[in-house]
Amino acid sequence: MRSSEPIFRTPLRTVILVTVVAASCATPRYTPVTRYAIEPAVKVSEAGTLPTTLGVRLLEAARPYKQKVVHRESGFVVGNYDSIEWAELPADVVTRTLIDAIAATRRFKDVGNASNLANPDLILTGTLRKFDEVHTADPWTAECEVRLELRDVQQPEALWAATLTATEPLDRNETSALPAAMSRAVAKIVKQAIEEIIKAGG
Repeated sequence: MRSSEPIFRTPLRTVILVTVVAASCATPRYTPVTRYAIEPAVKVSEAGTLPTTLGVRLLEAARPYKQKVVHRESGFVVGNYDSIEWAELPADVVTRTLIDAIAATRRFKDVGNASNLANPDLILTGTLRKFDEVHTADPWTAECEVRLELRDVQQPEALWAATLTATEPLDRNETSALPAAMSRAVAKIVKQAIEEIIKAGG
C-alpha cells in the first residue's frame, strides 16, 4: 500500500553544493605570520680593564613579553597581534645586547652569561618590564623598560640598581615602523646601563 504522504527529494547537485560549502567553512584559513628583528646599535668607549669578571643572567620577562608583539591602548588596555611576532624573545635580545656592549668596553677581565662563568665576581640581573608599541600618543611610540641590579657576590647590598625607561617615536603609525624605534629604545637603555655599571663596578 502506497503512503499518501508526499516524498521530498533533494536534487543531487544541491547536496554536493552544501557539502562543498560546509567543507570550506570547516577548513581553517592560514594567516601568514610577520616576524620582526630588533637590531640595537650601541656605541661604547673602551675603559681600563679591571681584574674582575662579570656574569650576566638572562633577563626575566614580565608575563606579556614573549614572542607576540604587544600594543598598549588607552584605558590601561594591553593586547597583542595574532599574526605579528618578534623574531626572537625580547628578553634574549636585550640580554645579548647588554653582554656584547659591556664586553666591548673591555672594562672587565671577562664578561658572559653567568651560567658559563666559573664563580664570577659580579652578577648583573634584571627584568624586562615593558616592550610596548604604545598607541596613546601621536605618533605611536616604542617603550622599553628594564630593571637592572649589579651585585658583588661577596656583598649583601647591590652595587647599583635602577629602573631604566626609554621611549622612541615611530616614523609612522604602523607596526612595520616599530622594530627601528624599539631598536633605538633598547640601545638607549643599554648605553645608560653601561655607564652606570662601569662606575659601580670599578
